[in-house]
Amino acid sequence: MPSRRAVLATCGSAVLAGCSAVRREPSVTGSWPQRGYNRSRSGVHPGDIDGPESPLTARWTRSLPSYGGSSTSPLLANGSLYVGYTDGPPSLMEGERAIVIEAIDPATGDSQWTTTATTTRESQQTYHHADSLTLADDGSLILIQTSNGLCAVATDENEGEQWCFDNVSDGQLSYQPISPAIDDDTVYVGHYRQVASGESVPLFYAIDLTDGSERWRHEFTTWDGTGVYSAVAVDDVVYLTEFEEGVKALDAADGTELWSESLSVDSAPTVVDGTIFVTEGYRGDDESYGAAALDTTTGEVLWEATDDEYGGGWIPRQLAATDDTMYYAAGFRLLARDTATGERRWPDADRQLASPNTDPDELREAEPTAARTGIPAVVGDRIYVGNRNLLVVIDRETGSVHTHYDTERSLRNSVAVADDWLYANTDSTLYGLTTCETELFGRCLR
Repeated sequence: MPSRRAVLATCGSAVLAGCSAVRREPSVTGSWPQRGYNRSRSGVHPGDIDGPESPLTARWTRSLPSYGGSSTSPLLANGSLYVGYTDGPPSLMEGERAIVIEAIDPATGDSQWTTTATTTRESQQTYHHADSLTLADDGSLILIQTSNGLCAVATDENEGEQWCFDNVSDGQLSYQPISPAIDDDTVYVGHYRQVASGESVPLFYAIDLTDGSERWRHEFTTWDGTGVYSAVAVDDVVYLTEFEEGVKALDAADGTELWSESLSVDSAPTVVDGTIFVTEGYRGDDESYGAAALDTTTGEVLWEATDDEYGGGWIPRQLAATDDTMYYAAGFRLLARDTATGERRWPDADRQLASPNTDPDELREAEPTAARTGIPAVVGDRIYVGNRNLLVVIDRETGSVHTHYDTERSLRNSVAVADDWLYANTDSTLYGLTTCETELFGRCLR
């Protein structure tokens, strides 16, 4: 089968007739079962797949309801692309709302099936669901955090809702991305109620994956528990972070605290090769930003590094890490650091920074690129990440920009990558992006 570049060379820019005979159809191979790809939220796909190359084009788009919650990071498995959204009357003041899971054909964007995860109570709540989709039980269940609690739905369209566990109570659902952590038969999740008075429920739960029953609860005694981000469950230990409080390790069997380290964290944890990676944000009189690495066994801080020249970013910040490099957003830039030492790999200290108002066309010249939200997706020698309304493809070794695609609407979540495909969900539109095989005068022809 000819390569993309061979097809491009054959077609050229003059004679397009007959090119369809050698056109390379994009292959939907691989899976992306949760934000950050795996249970450690490394953001790294370990398989032999090759995400789309430059230039990107939308093979298909799909409009989705956009009221009542954050757009969810798309997931890919079992020949389906999964998204969640809130459906119901346009006014937040009118009636109940259905939290819907939809399975979509990843090659065409056509709907395969929809099912209701739960119907929310009639209220004036702004957030009825969160960016929280997670596939569990080898892809047979899909989990979503709603204002009714954490709910499980079967990916078999004939089975539907399985259970909901109330970890919200009578309050506003958190607007943060809060994907549950999972292991073989247990789900780990915080209590995500937010109320104007500041009252909180400082609890963290382990839930039976089969029936949604509570296995144990951990009560925070020194933390308030209101800002617990997406946790990570690895090797019988649950690692969690709370905004400006620290990092904590719990025994996955019974919730016993193994250790706790006080840090001013502003990210969910990423765990790779016995190390926890987080970002830090000190505010108030001591406004400083950076990153840190901790030992998973003891909680010892292995290194800390500052990024004061770049600033912080959206909270929680998101990280990805390979065995030798971590990637994360600082201000409006994507940074790379050595996982063993914390030494910056790129950008160079004197490299020009991109501002929030940087023109999209200038990003091709920016090295490395601006980045803002979502867990960077590391696939082969490329990184896929969002910045405002741009999807940007970055060289993993140098931080230089391969290409970008303008979705025209804000990207607030993480992407999913398959062989030849990139999937992204904006506030109202789901995109199936692939490589443009034939481009003429800056326009994709096929």
